[in-house]
Amino acid sequence: MTIRRSVRLLASLTLITTSALVGTGVADAEPAPGPNYVPAGYQLGWADEFAGTTLNTNDWYHREGEKAICANRPGNVSVNDGTIHIALKRETYQDKNYTCGGIISRQTFGYGYYETRAKLWGDKGFHSAFWQMGLADYVPDTPSYKGPYNRFNEIDGFEIDSHAPTSVQQHSHWTVPQHIGNQGGVYTGPDSSDGYHTYGYEWLPNEIRFYVDGVLSRTLAYPGPHALQNVWLTTLGYTEPVDETRLPGETTWDYFRYYKPIGSADDIATGTVLVDNCDPGYAETGTWTGVGEAYGYQDKLTRRAGSAAATATWTPSLPSAQTYEVYAWNPDFIRSGSTAARYSVSHTGGTTDVVIDQTKAGQQWIDLGSYAMTPGAGHKVQVAGSTGATGTLRTDAVKFVPTVVIDNGGSGYTEAGPWTSTTTVKGWRGTDTRYSSTSTSTARWTPQLPAAGRYDVYAWVPGSSVNVPTARYTINSADGVGAPVDPAESMGVDRWVRLGNYQFGAGATGWVELSKATGEEGYLRADAVKFVPAAAPDAVAPATPINVTQKVKTTPSTGDAVLTLGWTPVPGADVIGHHVYLDGRRQTANPVQRGSFELHELLAGQTYQLSVTAVDRSGNESPASQSIAVPVPADTIAPATPTGLVGEAADGRAVLYWSQNSEVDLLGYNIYADGTLVTTDEPVGNIGNPDLVKQGIPVPDLANNVAHSLQVRAVDLAGNESAPATVSVTPTPMTFVGVADSGYTETGVWAASSVPGWLTSGTRASNGAGKTAEWRPDLPSASSYDVYAWVPNHSNSTAAAHYVVSHATGSSTIDIDQRSGGNRWILLGRYQFNAGTAGYVTISNPSATGYLRTSYTKFVPAS
Repeated sequence: MTIRRSVRLLASLTLITTSALVGTGVADAEPAPGPNYVPAGYQLGWADEFAGTTLNTNDWYHREGEKAICANRPGNVSVNDGTIHIALKRETYQDKNYTCGGIISRQTFGYGYYETRAKLWGDKGFHSAFWQMGLADYVPDTPSYKGPYNRFNEIDGFEIDSHAPTSVQQHSHWTVPQHIGNQGGVYTGPDSSDGYHTYGYEWLPNEIRFYVDGVLSRTLAYPGPHALQNVWLTTLGYTEPVDETRLPGETTWDYFRYYKPIGSADDIATGTVLVDNCDPGYAETGTWTGVGEAYGYQDKLTRRAGSAAATATWTPSLPSAQTYEVYAWNPDFIRSGSTAARYSVSHTGGTTDVVIDQTKAGQQWIDLGSYAMTPGAGHKVQVAGSTGATGTLRTDAVKFVPTVVIDNGGSGYTEAGPWTSTTTVKGWRGTDTRYSSTSTSTARWTPQLPAAGRYDVYAWVPGSSVNVPTARYTINSADGVGAPVDPAESMGVDRWVRLGNYQFGAGATGWVELSKATGEEGYLRADAVKFVPAAAPDAVAPATPINVTQKVKTTPSTGDAVLTLGWTPVPGADVIGHHVYLDGRRQTANPVQRGSFELHELLAGQTYQLSVTAVDRSGNESPASQSIAVPVPADTIAPATPTGLVGEAADGRAVLYWSQNSEVDLLGYNIYADGTLVTTDEPVGNIGNPDLVKQGIPVPDLANNVAHSLQVRAVDLAGNESAPATVSVTPTPMTFVGVADSGYTETGVWAASSVPGWLTSGTRASNGAGKTAEWRPDLPSASSYDVYAWVPNHSNSTAAAHYVVSHATGSSTIDIDQRSGGNRWILLGRYQFNAGTAGYVTISNPSATGYLRTSYTKFVPAS
């Protein structure tokens, strides 16, 4: 854990929801410490308090390159008075009239709670953001980054435009296999420019929770694929015209802090048996393929079913007959998993089926329940698809954790005083819970433990707004009855809460009792308690891994370079796995138990330094192994020639469409017009946005009524250029009307849509009946015109978009399904028009079902 200026960090981890204390608002004075808003269940993992007078470039990159209307300059970033300053200037640099800046963490982070405290700019023109996104070599923001491709998620903790300082935009996106927007929304918060405010977000496997000054401002379902990503603190010149009255200006940032989740018992329990795909004990029937799309528990080597009857089975080598809590890692990828994956758990009592919607469960361990199992009895877990399920069945790992779980109503659970069952507030695994409003009521869980030893004790705390604020748990262990435990998470958590680590005797000698604290109002709520074998925490790090080896395999046809790193696993019951570091940056989201790990998409011609550490159950990490140099061979193979090239005429330009290349080291495409390179700044397109070339790439400044020879060549990260794909286009005068043009109008309520339109332009959307939009061109002459509409597609769009073309001889209608078959120009017909603005196209949604979306229309003189 790295912490700077940690004296300012607050010790409490409870959630405070009172109004924020703002900073002084004085740019040259260190802001007073603010309140602590960290949700329960986290501990500080990494922080930079921006002490000193210079940015620590071992921890941060400067953001570089041009973006929007500004150039990012490292010199615009400074550190003093315990804050980082990003200067905003009116100056010409590169091709921009404004300069700005930002920083990007070298460290990468996964699930957890992220927080910064900032004072932003309040005059029009600038855009500040606290966000998370991985890096890739083609990204101009960090030219010195030469690591593996790592752009998976974008989480926007906030995006704030300076002309709207109270509008906090909160969204997420993911970029594999292509860019997909996970639309959030805008929260009206405090004025971000009037002083310091605290912004945070909680990245969970199944949702993202956004906070402003401790207030939960938005919960966004499904955060996308999980991968360790970088953190960005940035301010850009963004909106013209810029208010230059007070420039130069600045934004100031007090700190960045990352809080990691407190480890759960199932990850550190002694005696846990893990069976990963391809391990001994794992078997498949039917057709399966290996994929490297989404992170599994240990790595990206997960499995995908290729036939409806396919099954996968995990058969553990169990150490003893006892009760095990069984978990399956869900490797769902972009909501493409099975909507009904049926896990069948074979145990002493028979077989229990658990159906999981892989598209909603998130990339995490899914609890399948607690079962009695016996070594050698064929007890196992098998997964198969269910009748009527959609999506692709995916698998990774299953683990078997020795656990004694006592649920309410089960053996070992007793109550005193009046208690009532409720079906409204659910408990562990969706079961009913028990509640009591009487101050003297108690609930007790008495386990039948298989052996004496130390156990971590957890209680499932059902969340409800009417719960008692403080639930009091008393533990009777081998050391006697201890002081009551009052977990801060007592209200509204719906998860296992750790009560502590205790010594217990074998059998039913100990217990946990729940009661009300004196004077507390509200319902006391009881569900389940579990006891997990776990050694007492220690401070001794495990041994350093040895015999580290490396092998790089290149695939010239795809541009991929894969490193297989091997080592001798560190022995010991206390060791839970290993972490892999590349150039000092951790690559493993979770400890790897096996003695090998694969890294994909390494950059050709680079040499990396790799090392390995070992991690124990107390969280102690060994010193790193001696690093080994891993040279990646140079790439001299050109990409494949682009396919599917289509040229489209426009007024004074051409628009090209083609199919995305599949090489993983694709940098983009060079475009040539009549033998001259057009894309002089940088290639267009990239591996992270395959839909870009489908939306159209314009080639400007072409003479009308002249045939032009246009070429597209793919370029890889090593600079190799493919043979050309060629097409001839003759531009011709025509008229376009888009949603941002003056000839476009709307009636009713419309809003911006995240679905891209022609040339990746913005689109508009409405929902319900009574909304219309109109495109009214200013035609240069009376003539016959072919009328086209660019039709955006989305699964939630209307199946019957009603287009009406009003022309010189009347009106004509055509209905188009906007759910499929679009994302292209669709001909509405050929019609006679008068010169000027008398003709137009309207669109409506008479069915009032689905979203109606708009982009461009074009009017092409008939030949």
